[in-house]
Amino acid sequence: MVHRSLLRPLLVWAAGSLALALAVVLCFLLAPFLGGAGAFWAVAPRYIRATAWAFGIRRELEGWEGLPAAIRDGTQSVIFAGNHTSLLDPPLVISTLPGRPVFIAKRELARVPFLGWVIWLAGFIFIDRSRRDTALESLRSAARRIRGGQSIAAFPEGTRSFDGRLLPFKKGIFTLAMETGVPMVPFAIQGGVDILPRGGWRVRAGTYRIMVGRPLHPEDYPSAEALLQATEAAVRGLLGQSGVSSPP
Repeated sequence: MVHRSLLRPLLVWAAGSLALALAVVLCFLLAPFLGGAGAFWAVAPRYIRATAWAFGIRRELEGWEGLPAAIRDGTQSVIFAGNHTSLLDPPLVISTLPGRPVFIAKRELARVPFLGWVIWLAGFIFIDRSRRDTALESLRSAARRIRGGQSIAAFPEGTRSFDGRLLPFKKGIFTLAMETGVPMVPFAIQGGVDILPRGGWRVRAGTYRIMVGRPLHPEDYPSAEALLQATEAAVRGLLGQSGVSSPP
């Protein structure tokens, strides 16, 4: 007999998987009328919020009202960069942060049934890290999209933390910020590692909080490395962590 504490997440995973398939079908049906991205943003945030509610996840956003008006109203594209704590981070981030940011995702993700199909439809940027030439072209594509007004969200750690401690940041997204000149907006996630830790499947109810810091402007920094260090320090400050990184 399934323990009662396991029953709810099992049922939500089962119902959520079926609902995901239906949501993807709905996105493709709406795409001819709304466009791929329009269909995604009409359906996906509602699906994610409903699923989060079913799991007992309370989403909170702090610091948004302190950002410049051009960022809040979407007329200024930005690169959001923050910590990665849970498998649920990407959907919860895009459904909580205003501005419709998309992620730069691994090419392999495009082949995942339903999930890969719908984020392809939404215009997420896929990168093949196994080949340098295609990876560079993907970054050039991302730069063009950002200059065209598309905001990007990224996890510069490159992988999820086991314990919530911040891992060292990787340089790629900061090189992209220096190239495009758009503001870097640091953010910090609290609660993700408790709701669904790395390696686990059981989602626990709780508060998922995204705290947004002040924008960092690439022109104020001499190099991508300097911008990386400033962004990492800002995320640590939002998390209230010391300057000591967890081991990679």
